[in-house]
Amino acid sequence: MKTKKVMILCLVTVLALSLMGFGFAKWTDGVNLGAKVATGNVGVAIQGISVNDQGADPQYCLGNNNEGKDVANIKFKKVDNKNLNVTISNAYPWYQPGFTFRVKGTGTVPVKVEKISVNNVSDPKGLQNYIQLLNWSIHVVNPASNGLAAEDRTIDSGQNTTWLALQDALKYIQIHRNGYIDVTVNAGILEQKAPCDNNLAPQDATISGNVAIGVAQWNEVNQPQ
Repeated sequence: MKTKKVMILCLVTVLALSLMGFGFAKWTDGVNLGAKVATGNVGVAIQGISVNDQGADPQYCLGNNNEGKDVANIKFKKVDNKNLNVTISNAYPWYQPGFTFRVKGTGTVPVKVEKISVNNVSDPKGLQNYIQLLNWSIHVVNPASNGLAAEDRTIDSGQNTTWLALQDALKYIQIHRNGYIDVTVNAGILEQKAPCDNNLAPQDATISGNVAIGVAQWNEVNQPQ
């Protein structure tokens, strides 16, 4: 009976305190998980590095410039970070123009060369039939990053000096941030398409076009096995 009275007294006390605005305190604790996801970016830029004709015209094969004449000219013009123009002026048979350009990684996500395409070609007199690649080289430089060691290697054309061979060699090359690919091309102006061909290279002829090098994030460009 006494116990019941005590319990009733406690309940009455709790009810009274509640009505008076009092409450019971308790210790509490907890943790919070905060999350932030930030994406990187893919980017490359192109720039002209050098040309081989800054004085006496370079020659090949039957060309002879012992006089040191400066007749033809090759130069770069930077349009913007994505576009570079190469202009060869006053060319003639056995002239050997050459140039080096650089494709540099500017994004935080590594990229691979996915495709090379040629477009907007204008060649009314067929000058392309008298231009041949003599040799080419690709110099690949990547800093140590993303768990990979630093890279410094060169791919030479050897005997396979065709444009298609250069395209194939460029495909699937990886570029990291601040890494780059230097591409050197040496070409020559033919006098005839073939030794027994009586058709000579056209005079007052112009060829123009764009070479586009496309890249994509490295994990979506897979080289065929």
